[in-house]
Amino acid sequence: MSLNPRDYDLDELRRMARERGGQTEGDPVEDADIDLGSVGSSDSPPSADSSFRAGLYRELLPLEAASDASKPYLDGLPEHYAGEHLLFEWLEFLLMHAGYQGANEAIDYYESVDWITEEVQSQLNDYMLGLDEQAPADPADLDVDDHLLSLVYIAKLSSMR
Repeated sequence: MSLNPRDYDLDELRRMARERGGQTEGDPVEDADIDLGSVGSSDSPPSADSSFRAGLYRELLPLEAASDASKPYLDGLPEHYAGEHLLFEWLEFLLMHAGYQGANEAIDYYESVDWITEEVQSQLNDYMLGLDEQAPADPADLDVDDHLLSLVYIAKLSSMR
């Protein structure tokens, strides 16, 4: 069963991060001391998954505070070295985890849920054609954390434009 990234838009992620940090809906994000690593009960240490996810939330919050967060989040690719480096890092991540077909499907899906524009989707597919596929022999389906990490990449690329 594949997970639906549509269920995890930026507004929802920001709201979940505020709730986990004990912050109310009207509080400003910048002033919050959010401990997203303390997911779960207070008696047990956070799991690796929750710690990883908490790190992704921490990366998204400042990017969200600096942008207008309207869909599509990424309407063009940055045209400088740092942006291209980040773009290829993201595509390599998708290829290594989901294989060429899975990465293509993820990019297509991100366009269908308005995380990226159709033009960006086309450009990403063109870039993927030029990449040397070093995908695993048995690629896995992308999970929630993989889609969340893709959203972090999308937000970072958007902030670099």
